[in-house]
Amino acid sequence: MINDKNTSINNLILVQINLILLFLIGICFSSLAQIQIIDHTEITTKSEEGSDFSDYTAVPLAEDGLLVSLTHYVKGKKEILIAKYDTAFQNIWEQKHLLKGEDKIIDYNLTDSSIYYLIDKQRYEYEILKINLSNGAMKVITYEKILKATYTEICASKNIILLGGEAENNPVVLHLNIKTGKQQILPSLVQKSTYLANLTIDTENDVILAIVAGKYSSSKYSFFYFYDLDAKLRYNVTIPDNKDYDLQTFRPLITGTDEILVFGTYSSPKWKRSQGIYSLKIKDKKENGFRFYDFSYLNNFFNNLTEKKREKMLAKVKKGRKKGSPVRYSNDYFISPLREEKNRIYFSLEGYNSVYENSTNVANNMIGNPYFGSGSSRIYNNRRGNRSFWQNGGNSTPNPKVSYKYEQGMVCSFDKEGKLLWDNQFDFNEFESQKIFPFFSYSVKNDTLALFRLDEKELFYKQTVKSVEQSLISEYEIPRRDSLDNIINRSDEILMHWYDDNYLVSGYQIVRNTLYNPARRKVFYFTRLRYPFSATEVDKKEDEEE
Repeated sequence: MINDKNTSINNLILVQINLILLFLIGICFSSLAQIQIIDHTEITTKSEEGSDFSDYTAVPLAEDGLLVSLTHYVKGKKEILIAKYDTAFQNIWEQKHLLKGEDKIIDYNLTDSSIYYLIDKQRYEYEILKINLSNGAMKVITYEKILKATYTEICASKNIILLGGEAENNPVVLHLNIKTGKQQILPSLVQKSTYLANLTIDTENDVILAIVAGKYSSSKYSFFYFYDLDAKLRYNVTIPDNKDYDLQTFRPLITGTDEILVFGTYSSPKWKRSQGIYSLKIKDKKENGFRFYDFSYLNNFFNNLTEKKREKMLAKVKKGRKKGSPVRYSNDYFISPLREEKNRIYFSLEGYNSVYENSTNVANNMIGNPYFGSGSSRIYNNRRGNRSFWQNGGNSTPNPKVSYKYEQGMVCSFDKEGKLLWDNQFDFNEFESQKIFPFFSYSVKNDTLALFRLDEKELFYKQTVKSVEQSLISEYEIPRRDSLDNIINRSDEILMHWYDDNYLVSGYQIVRNTLYNPARRKVFYFTRLRYPFSATEVDKKEDEEE
C-alpha cells in the first residue's frame, strides 16, 4: 500500500512537471519563428535640386505585388513616377505624369482594378489620375469646378468617384459618374461646426456612407449619411454625445445595404484624451447596438507597465469603480484601417504622448492629430496626403518643437456583431520620435498574433495567442545591403504588413559612392521580410482550456 501511494505521488509530480514544461514551451514558442530577408530593391531617381524626397508612397497589393509612386525633378521638369513590381521586386510596368509648380499628390484610393490619385493643383483646382493596375494604362479624369472647395480625400469604385473636403467651413462631397459625366454635390451634408470624418463607397451593397462629426465641444454630434450610388440621400442617423462619452475616431465597415459597424476611440466630455474603444452597429436605419470598452477592461492594456506600477494602477482602477469615477488616461491614439478576415474584424491603434521642448510635462492639447481626427485634418493611412502637414501634427500655426513618446501598440479582435473577443498589446518602451509615423504592424492567423515595431534598422517583435500575456520581445537587426555604397543616413522608414507572413519595410537612404556622379545620392529602398508563424499547439491548448 505504501509503495502504491508513493508511486501515485511520483506520477502526480511527473504530470505536474510535464504540464509546467508544456506551458513554458507554449509561452516561448514565438522564439522558434525566425525573421527572414526575402527580397530587397533600391530606386535611384534622376533627381535635381528641389526634389521632395518625402513625397512618395508604397502601396502593397497583397500577392499581386507592390505599387510605388514618387515625385521628383528631371531636366527641370517635375513628374510623378509610378511603377508596379511583383512580390520579388521585378518591374512590371512604369508610368510618368508631368506636374506644374506646386502640384502634388494629396491622396489616393485603391480599388480592385485601378488606383486613383488626387492631385492638388492649387487655387481650388484638382486633377484625378486613374491607372489600371494590370497594365499601367493611365487616364486623366476631368470634372467641372462647381464650387470653391478644398478636397483632401478621394474615394472610388467602378464608375463612381467621390471627392471629400470642405467648402466655406462646411463638409462637402463631390459625386462624379465617370461613365455619364454627371456630377453633383451630395445633399444634406451641411451641418454647423462639423467636418467630414470618413467617406466610404460600397458598390456591392449600393451604399455611399459619409460620416460627419462635430468640431467643437458645443456641437458634439456624429451624423451618418447613407446614399444610393446615384447620390440620392436614403436616410441619416444622428448620434449625440452624452455625459459619458465623445466619439473621437471612426472606422466604418459596411456589412449590408442597411447595416454598418463602426469602430473607434472615445473620450469623456470632461477629459479629452482617449478613455477607451467602442463598436457601434447601425441597422434598419437606426442605432442597433453600442459597446464601450474602457481601457481598464482590456486584458492587456496595462502590460506595458512594470509589475509594481501595474498593481498600483489596477488598485487605482478598482478604487475608481467603487466611487463611480473612472481612471483618466494620458495617451492620444491614432487608428489604422480595419482588417476583416474569416468572420473576424481586427482593430489596431497606437498610443503616444506629445512632449514639448524644454518641458518634462506632457502637452495637454495636441491640436490636429491627423490620425485622431479634427476640423483641420483627417485620418491618413501610412504615407497618404501631405506628409509635411502630417509630420507637424496637422497644426496650421507654428508650435514649439514637439516630440512624440510612443507607449504601446494594441490589436483588438471583434466578431461580426461588434463584440470584443480578445486584445493584446506591444510595449513601445517609451520610444520617442520627432515625427508622427505608424511604427507598429501586425498579422493574425487562426488567433495567433505576430506583433512588430520598427526603430530605424532594429525590428522588435513577439508572437502570442489571443489575449495570452506574452512579455518576451525579440530583437532583430535588419542587415544593410551588401554593396559598395556607404550608407550615411536612413530615415522615413515604415514597416507594414504586406500579405500572409510577409512585411514591407520602405524608406530612403542617403548613400555615398565615389563611382557615381554625384557621389552622394538619395536612394529609395524596399525590403520584404517574412516572419513564419510557429506551430499552433498553443492555439489548440488554449481552445481546450476554454
